[in-house]
Amino acid sequence: MKKNLGLLGVFILLLGLTYIFQEKRTETEYIESQTRDHIVPQEITHLKLPTIEAVKKNGSWWSGTQLLSHNTFKTIEKKLSEIKKIKPIKGEWNSFFPHPFTFEINHAVWTIGDMSLDKQGFYVAEGKNIYLAVIEGESTELTQNESEIESIKLNELVSALSKSAEELKENQLFRFYPKMPMERVVVSVDGNLPFELDLQNNTTLPPPIRGISVHKDLRGKLFSLLTQVNIKEEIPYSDKLKFKKLGDVKFINPEKTVSWELWLRSDKSADAIIIDPDLKRAFLMIGGTLKVFFVRNQDYWDKKVIPTEFFKNFTTLNTTFTQGTKSAVVTILNREPLGFEVKGYKVDQMKMEQLIQFLFNLGPKDQAERVSLLSSSEKKQLLSHEHLRIDILEQELILWRKKEELIVVNLTQGFKAHFNLLDENFHGTFGDVLK
Repeated sequence: MKKNLGLLGVFILLLGLTYIFQEKRTETEYIESQTRDHIVPQEITHLKLPTIEAVKKNGSWWSGTQLLSHNTFKTIEKKLSEIKKIKPIKGEWNSFFPHPFTFEINHAVWTIGDMSLDKQGFYVAEGKNIYLAVIEGESTELTQNESEIESIKLNELVSALSKSAEELKENQLFRFYPKMPMERVVVSVDGNLPFELDLQNNTTLPPPIRGISVHKDLRGKLFSLLTQVNIKEEIPYSDKLKFKKLGDVKFINPEKTVSWELWLRSDKSADAIIIDPDLKRAFLMIGGTLKVFFVRNQDYWDKKVIPTEFFKNFTTLNTTFTQGTKSAVVTILNREPLGFEVKGYKVDQMKMEQLIQFLFNLGPKDQAERVSLLSSSEKKQLLSHEHLRIDILEQELILWRKKEELIVVNLTQGFKAHFNLLDENFHGTFGDVLK
């Protein structure tokens, strides 16, 4: 028994050694193959460009006390890292650099020169060492002429390095807060009820109504809004900036709270200011980027007509359409485009597809504009009138057409899903979809 245990131990040791010396070597060789002949240092901490000198500190780029654009410098770093040496070049400097573009990487002087004669590479120098090089990776510009691709990629690199000092400044407000507390977020805006996002538990307060769920990724949803909050410039803080408060967003964890207060600058200007009252900082904002202040609690809900748990994969699905004395069983065929089969009626394909977009929340109807509770009096009123009723996926639905909206009522769950609809040719009736 002891002998077997000893052999097992030796076997495990050999496996470990094999991993260390073989697998790790293979992994190292793969990593090296991905960066072989790339001539720019892997870690860039300093860039001296034509318009600015930048230093990277704690993952952020700075010019003195000015925070620089995270996205722009990320692009620059990526493009520089993609420069790959083809071969060293000997020859007269002016032959390769008649119009040199010079900058510094980590305090070393680099120069970009002309394209090669075949336009499939370009000349670049580190100090006085000249190389023929290419830029790996893709271009953001589309072209049908393959011979232009390398030239386009080089122009994109030079353009990124040539941006003005103003263009290189950071304009995303959240970038000024690298350690933003993001466990809870409380939104309070003048004229709306305040609400809270619990990002740890992915819940909202108030919670959704029955039949509606919270967006599956609250943190991602909020972050997409934060990236849109853009500043024109940071301005000197003063209490005189506080003309009329429009609302605030508080970012909270047990150790820290950050407040963004939104103020109207004056009664003579539509300029909006975000003030951080604790840090005594003020930012003049770009109009149209302040959606995070004005989205409602419901915008963080998944406002589907049919709750997600009732959806299932299907090849065919039988549904019942009823209005007054008319009734039909419509079979939905799951294909592209959707197919419909029914006995005794002819399907209006276009309007039926339009209706299904509402019921299944497809395409532009992915979400209802809002949802509301169905009161008992409304339910009685709806049942006493001849509205189109649809039984589908264990849900009983009613279509309630109003002047500028279509309300899909989920009788089973007890809520109304409101959709803006100006199409006067779609009345949400049996006759619309079945002739």
